[in-house]
Parts: sequence; structure tokens; C-alpha cells
Amino acid sequence: MLRSAPADYLTNIQGEQYVPPPKYPVYYFFYGTLTAPKTLKRIIDISDEPKMRKAKLIGYALAKWGDYPALIDGESGQEVPGYAYIVNSEEEAEKLAYYETNAYEEADCLIFFDDEEEPVEVSGKTFKYAGDAQALLEQRFDRKLWTRQMAGRLL
Repeated sequence: MLRSAPADYLTNIQGEQYVPPPKYPVYYFFYGTLTAPKTLKRIIDISDEPKMRKAKLIGYALAKWGDYPALIDGESGQEVPGYAYIVNSEEEAEKLAYYETNAYEEADCLIFFDDEEEPVEVSGKTFKYAGDAQALLEQRFDRKLWTRQMAGRLL
């Protein structure tokens, strides 16, 4: 039965239909170092201070990957606080992906805003941990991530 369920079946708490985000502009949800406007401004190389909105994801959790937070799937209703920013181009998205390294992968998500502005929720993108979440939680060697990081480096 789960194979025939929509991809967001376990994280969609209101039973709403998930609509994939547009290419660009699109909101990106940040939960770690990119929540600092100065860091985001430097990474995507923009002249003005980025306008960020207080937001959250539902159905996700944070774990530690060394000194960094890593977004993983969580329990239904579990919330991760953060900020959202409108990424305007593929070039900006590529800079963000480069900054995040291959330890994280871009993922579609539903962003819920915690401010008084419209819209109150949007389909967007975020960066999830690309390795084995269970290995991360158990603090053991993550072969999946190691293989991903070493791709192309081994003969």
C-alpha cells in the first residue's frame, strides 16, 4: 500500500496535495549556518541584505553531523524552525549546493511561515542530509555518505 501512496504521505499532516515548486524564483528553507543573513549574502554573492522569513518544516528533525545540523526525516508533526529565502536563479541555487557540499542533497518540501505575511505556506526546497540518517543518529560510520563523498576519487 505504501508504494502507491504519494511521496509526501508521511509528512503531509493536513492531507493537502503536494505541488512541486517552480524552478525559479523559489523559496529555500534554511535551518543552520545559512540562517545568518551575512552568510547567505556572501555565499550567493548579492549586494543587498537578503530578506528572510521566519519559517518551519513539519515532519522533519535535526541531528548533528559533526559541528553542523543535518535535516533528516522526523516524526509526524515534529517541527524544525528556520528561515526561508527566495532563490532567484539556478546560479544562486548552484552556489548554495556547492556550499552545502555533497553531504546534503536538495529536496522538495512544504514550508510553513511563522510571520504575518502572505503566503502562509509554499512548496519549496531545502537541503537534507544525504547519508544514512540512522547511522548519524547512532553516531556510527556512515558508509552511504562516505561512498557519496568519495565518488569519482577512487579508481
